[in-house]
Amino acid sequence: MKTKQKIKGNSLKESAVFLKNAIFKPKEIAYVFPSSRALIRSIAIRSGLSEAKKIIELGPGTGGTTKGILSEMREDAKLCAVEINKNFVEFIKKNIPDERLSVCHDGAQNLAEIIKQQGWQHADVIISGIPFSTLPKGMGEEIMQSIYENIRPSGLFVAYQFRDRVGKLATPVFGEPSSYLEIKNLPPMRIYVWQKSE
Repeated sequence: MKTKQKIKGNSLKESAVFLKNAIFKPKEIAYVFPSSRALIRSIAIRSGLSEAKKIIELGPGTGGTTKGILSEMREDAKLCAVEINKNFVEFIKKNIPDERLSVCHDGAQNLAEIIKQQGWQHADVIISGIPFSTLPKGMGEEIMQSIYENIRPSGLFVAYQFRDRVGKLATPVFGEPSSYLEIKNLPPMRIYVWQKSE
């Protein structure tokens, strides 16, 4: 079984699945197009994956960023991808055969239980592509508190977003982030990196 993923462009099949769900489930999908190779690479690099062993990805979509994370991860690390869209869950399970990956059909507000099911006490890194700007009122705050409580001290929270709603939610909890603009994506994305205090 394959245990290492290379960062590649999105396949036609992957793009078609993504677009179909973006049209029919717009509140679950932040963007019409999946992440570019440049964005995926930038996210993976800024997430400190060379040191992380327990990684959570929130909102993996069709798995483009998931493959990028796997390509940068240690061989002894584990990745849990948390996705609310059942179609995406099934697509990732079928198309990314990596023993280090588990896919969880659940909501990000349930991180404590998800991490417990993985046999972990915490995550070293949480990477998020979920559309915070489209979440129901109060859910963003609930998810952010869940993220904060389930990252180890000095661990990282990395979010890539088109709008700045995630910054307004995370900064009061984590403090000021580092941020980077990736223009080689449609639309251009800002990557935010927060480190939990020790």
